[in-house]
Amino acid sequence: MSHASTRAESQPFRRPNRSALAAGDVRERHGGRRLATGVTITAAIVIVADLLRAVMLAPFYAAGIGPWAAWLALAAILGVGVASRLVSRSNPLPDWLYVTLLVALAVPVWLDVAATWGHLDRGVTPTAAAAAGAVLMPVAAIRGTRVPLAVACAIGVVIATSTLLQASEAGEYTVVGLAVAVSAVLPTLLAVFAISGFRSLVGRELDLSLVQSTVSTAPIAVGMQASEELAKLDFDAETLLDDVGSGRIAIPLPTAAAERAAAVAARLRARLIEGRTDTWLKHAVLESAYLSNRVVLDDPEGAAGLLSQQQRDGLLLALWLLVGERRKAPTEPIAVELRTPATDDDHTPSPVVEIDIEVFGVVLRRLDPATWEAVDSVGRHDLVAGAESFRIEIECQTNSTSSASATAARSAANPRGS
Repeated sequence: MSHASTRAESQPFRRPNRSALAAGDVRERHGGRRLATGVTITAAIVIVADLLRAVMLAPFYAAGIGPWAAWLALAAILGVGVASRLVSRSNPLPDWLYVTLLVALAVPVWLDVAATWGHLDRGVTPTAAAAAGAVLMPVAAIRGTRVPLAVACAIGVVIATSTLLQASEAGEYTVVGLAVAVSAVLPTLLAVFAISGFRSLVGRELDLSLVQSTVSTAPIAVGMQASEELAKLDFDAETLLDDVGSGRIAIPLPTAAAERAAAVAARLRARLIEGRTDTWLKHAVLESAYLSNRVVLDDPEGAAGLLSQQQRDGLLLALWLLVGERRKAPTEPIAVELRTPATDDDHTPSPVVEIDIEVFGVVLRRLDPATWEAVDSVGRHDLVAGAESFRIEIECQTNSTSSASATAARSAANPRGS
């Protein structure tokens, strides 16, 4: 395994700034707004159903006692939340208002539990408290999912506890009370599952779309992270030279300026040395949130640059599908090794690239058929099955254009006599 691959594996993933905004916000974009609208409509249906149940239970309440104070408190909280959302449409709820609304839900829950206490034997159960759980559904779509789910569970626990404390008098209606407690949690739980799955799916597809831009680059390429780093180095160097040229920094350079110049030069040299074998595949792995920690690449010769665009697409898609397969247990990352067989002429690259993909912890018979279609588009392949893993050995023919481009790139990176 090459030193560069080991170092890349140990570094945490950091998405470049130019793609972070595109991949990060799936709440308002990429269908997130439609999902939030659907969740809000579902929550409204659940709340209306609880309100109708409160109206039906009204005759069973004691004189002068009813759930209406709890419903008015819940309506006030909903009104404030909707109004704040309409006012600041482009931004999610502010943190202070978000926390305030969550804490305020304790008011209708307490009022409703107090109003229904002691009447469970007649089938009177909390209604506004159960509706308060449904209020958290659109909150989970707008903000994170963990806090709304935790609050919904707390509401369910309060209703269940109230029910169990009345179990001796309530008899068979205890089951009804526990069902109401479940109804306060279940809608939010289902919404959280749907929202989390949607965000995971959209984030995965967006990441693939962003990484696919690497397949059309030159054989030896500069990725998004590297280009941002080079732009920063270029700015630092230009600033330093401008300070020297304008006389703001005298020559010989002061100690601080000399150390700064040496640091910029060292970073530039390191970047140039590392970039001599940087191919599209290395950047695709390093710049992907899904591949960076799940794929280990060994391509010391930069053989991935010899592949055609169709072969690159197939290889990237095959890795993507293999990474997405369900694994039996946390296992080693997928190992990808590329090499070119030796030729008689040292200056002529081999027209063949050999690729070995070793996959751990995946059941072979459950692989998506699209994986094999993607592998077939790369080249002829053989499958070697093992006890804990299997290896896909691909032999792909490269065209002369890619080979000539790779030769020119390598000559530029390694000038004669260096």
